[in-house]
Amino acid sequence: MIRTQIDRFIRLCRRFRTWSSWDDCGFCYAGFREATAGFSSQSFICFSFTLLISAVFCLTSCFADVPAGKVFRISVDQAMWEKWGFQYPVTYIFEISGLSPGTNVKRRDSQSAAWKSMRQRDAMDFFNGIECVRFNFSQNRAFISVGFGTSNCIELEFENVTSAKFVGVARYYDDRRATYTLSLDNWGWRAGAKPGAPWKGVADDRSDNYQAALCVCRGFNLPVSIAINTSMAGSNALWNTLQEELDRQDCSWEPAVHAQTHPGSEKAYSVRGYKSEILGCRDEILQHLRYIPFGQHIFEHILTSGYFDETLLNTDISEFLFLRGFNGHDNPSSTDYAAWDALRRFYGVGGLSGKAYDPVFARRNPKGRFCESDVTELNSAVDALFKAGDICYVMWHPDRYLNSVLYDPRPGQDGVQGSTLVQHLSHIANRTDVWYVANGWLYSYRYVAEHVSVTSQ
Repeated sequence: MIRTQIDRFIRLCRRFRTWSSWDDCGFCYAGFREATAGFSSQSFICFSFTLLISAVFCLTSCFADVPAGKVFRISVDQAMWEKWGFQYPVTYIFEISGLSPGTNVKRRDSQSAAWKSMRQRDAMDFFNGIECVRFNFSQNRAFISVGFGTSNCIELEFENVTSAKFVGVARYYDDRRATYTLSLDNWGWRAGAKPGAPWKGVADDRSDNYQAALCVCRGFNLPVSIAINTSMAGSNALWNTLQEELDRQDCSWEPAVHAQTHPGSEKAYSVRGYKSEILGCRDEILQHLRYIPFGQHIFEHILTSGYFDETLLNTDISEFLFLRGFNGHDNPSSTDYAAWDALRRFYGVGGLSGKAYDPVFARRNPKGRFCESDVTELNSAVDALFKAGDICYVMWHPDRYLNSVLYDPRPGQDGVQGSTLVQHLSHIANRTDVWYVANGWLYSYRYVAEHVSVTSQ
């Protein structure tokens, strides 16, 4: 029983890889109280003593060789860097002695490169996925978000401080409270979604459904992963639309592999073959598109209809960083990072929607029409994930709806006008304590966080 409760306590506290405030300690105290509920006095004493010994051991192990100084070297495996680039910024936490308004942080990619000062951001600023430093003067900490550039190494230098000590990598970018990661499936699959159609406006049914969805997400500052089918309806017109959207170079979306067609079974995959459907799709995306954010990489395979088998998983070995699943339902336990598959060298299959959007939209006629109770349901579900400090995985299929309904900008009137989705997104977007990130970039961050080396120079 004691071992079971210790495991339970660890699970309750797992999200705090680095403790940065007394709130974190409070959370763990609550976990301790819950884990010991119902114990006899003898069991409580035994549990507490065991936990104390474990804590001393862990703290000794964690802080016996903490890098300290003013110059630090951050590095990641050379081969993995060459394959994935890891340009998306990862947040490194440092404890600073002598932190002041005059403190400055500089970076460079090699000893022969020039130092460049990093721009500063405040906790009240809204930003995601940029390189910057944020100081917390009350905690004497620096949160440095930096991505890899021309090499697999980064050097950081602190100016106008007494000393700095590396504490750890933040669980989420900029040490945010929670994460919202959004994806859209099937761009190019259905002709009825008008892939590559001339742009007529976001709520115009003549516009490409996916371009309209992307426009809405961009308006709410929500980066999105979009699963592309390359044996596509729309042909060259769609490739042109995809490139036009990437030409903005605003890091608003991530191209992801879906498949060449849309196989959802072993039989369907046998027509073209797994390799052609999956890796052929990936290669065609890379062949046709440029200015893909954070390097010319396709980080993610979004499974068609959520289907996978051993052949598919083996086809994807080392070819993607993340495999995102699908089942069309709410998945209350899908709130954490997917596990790293050490054999196949990717994360997943994971990322099932914590709250499924499509079933909610499908209740109404026409689908997606504003309904106050639907908005409340979606808002409450996402708010609960944010409050818990979780990862909120969500998605929808733009090809199932009318642009004029799903993206109706008018104020909501039940069953008459307005959009449940638009009202919901306006509620959950633009929060400074939430990390908004596309799926693939989330797992680029995760890989570096789990495998990076930080040393003092």
